Amino acid sequence: MGHLRRQGALLVCSLGLAWLAWAVSVKEDRVVDATQFSVAFFATLLTGEAVIFALTFSAASSWPSLRAIDSHIAFREWVFIGWLAAMFTGCGLLWKNETSATYGAELFLLANVFGVFSFIRLFGLASVGGRNRLLTGALARGLVELRDQELSFDEELSDDPVVAAYLGTLDQTISSNDPTGIRNLVGQLVDARVPAPANENSAALHLEVLHRLSRAALVRGADPVVVTGSAERIVGSILSQAGELPDAAAVLGATSRYLAWLGSTAMLMSVRGVASSRAARELVAMSVDSRLRILLCVDPDPKTISSADDVPSVLTDPVGVLLWVRDFTEFHGAHQANAFYGVYQFLTGRKFMGNYWDGASILGQMREALYGSAEDRADGEPADAAREAFGSVAGFDRFWALASVGAIATLRDVRLAHPPELVRPEFTPDHQLLGAYLRTFASHRWFTTAKEAREALLVLMARSDGTDAAWQKIRVRTAKSPVPSPSPRAEPEQRPAAMVLAIACRLAPLLAGDPDTELRAFLTRLPAPVLKSAADLTARVLPVPAGTHSPEETMVIGLRVLQLVGVQTPAAA
Repeated sequence: MGHLRRQGALLVCSLGLAWLAWAVSVKEDRVVDATQFSVAFFATLLTGEAVIFALTFSAASSWPSLRAIDSHIAFREWVFIGWLAAMFTGCGLLWKNETSATYGAELFLLANVFGVFSFIRLFGLASVGGRNRLLTGALARGLVELRDQELSFDEELSDDPVVAAYLGTLDQTISSNDPTGIRNLVGQLVDARVPAPANENSAALHLEVLHRLSRAALVRGADPVVVTGSAERIVGSILSQAGELPDAAAVLGATSRYLAWLGSTAMLMSVRGVASSRAARELVAMSVDSRLRILLCVDPDPKTISSADDVPSVLTDPVGVLLWVRDFTEFHGAHQANAFYGVYQFLTGRKFMGNYWDGASILGQMREALYGSAEDRADGEPADAAREAFGSVAGFDRFWALASVGAIATLRDVRLAHPPELVRPEFTPDHQLLGAYLRTFASHRWFTTAKEAREALLVLMARSDGTDAAWQKIRVRTAKSPVPSPSPRAEPEQRPAAMVLAIACRLAPLLAGDPDTELRAFLTRLPAPVLKSAADLTARVLPVPAGTHSPEETMVIGLRVLQLVGVQTPAAA
């Protein structure tokens, strides 16, 4: 709208000068003298703008197009007025028309006044801060316009000139390994304030930029310190605007999930020699720290508070909480067991006073609080909303069984050596920590015999979810979100081996010395291909000593990791 106002003002001034030239015309010699001075000043301003532009602008500082810069400094309007002045002056002098010559001389004066305005605007862009403010505004306007087009984010990347230009410039800057350019482009993104509901597009672009930067650090040799510093700014920006997002749960869930995938992928690529250990170390540390920041932002009663954004939680409805925790627990991400404390408080209205390191069952006590006896049942708005979200105790059991499928299927490969430089709190090869993560789901038990387990497995595999099921509700919300998923996503029915392991872990003994009769009875009745597939998954994600084991024995031995929790022995250590 600013350029339209400028053009309107120019039109009004031009018409006023036309009336003045018609009313008061001057002689030819006076027109020539005035025009010579005006043209000299016009040329000086034009040369000054050319020098400033050549010295200060690059591809990274003018990525939308020159049109955006031109709109800001009003260059076209200025040159057009100068051209118009030259035409009227030349025609007036050529055909002895004093009115035309006078009007041209007056237009030259107007062009010089407007040229000073343009020069000042351009000089404001000579600093990095000025250029970044201009490009931040251009990016924010582009993201707002994307909302009106109602396209998917992939379509936006290919069809929208602003987003495509920004990402193209980012890729060029990464290729040239320009740390200053990377910081400037990330700064433009995080400083762009986009109102709801278009801020979902902004969050989607945040995650896309985070992915491109991380990929550059792993495979293209980008400076990992610059990349992780920029990534922390991106995550901080997502958290700062989370409370204003139409669906904060979907955005924070996708971000948490991607960070977990990134940490595991960085470790895998480092072990295989694809990525440098320095890049993997920085990305793993950033992933662990960022997931903790997200957890503090979501937890209704965090143990530590680093900023005002940590209180209150940005999640408000039980379905959103379930969506977030489903994503948070995938890809063996850090702090996933801690996440259940906040989930318990969200869904029951009570604080969980147990300790998962001591073997306390968060999901088991949550089931008792929502669907247990009258004296133990939680009352109040949070518990009522949670019961409505799950529908019934069967819906509760099914949701957490499906959630555990994704968590189990995406655990890290324990057969790979965990490099010492990649050890971080909650990102370690510690089998006791792995057992604590798995036990969070395994201690949720609604069956006790092999027969009941087989029935639960058949229901889990064969039954589809209705529209009122909690899993279907979060699936619909995930599909509606424009936030991309750089990390692979699969539905539970595509992971039959993980389904078997999810049921088997709920039969496995939780204490050393407890019988494993029901677990073995369940496994022996499985079809051989199904059992072998589940055993292969067990050997990948759970610690199984080297040696030849039958598929049944592989699963029984692997699930003994659950018995390390709550036991302070040399073996557990």
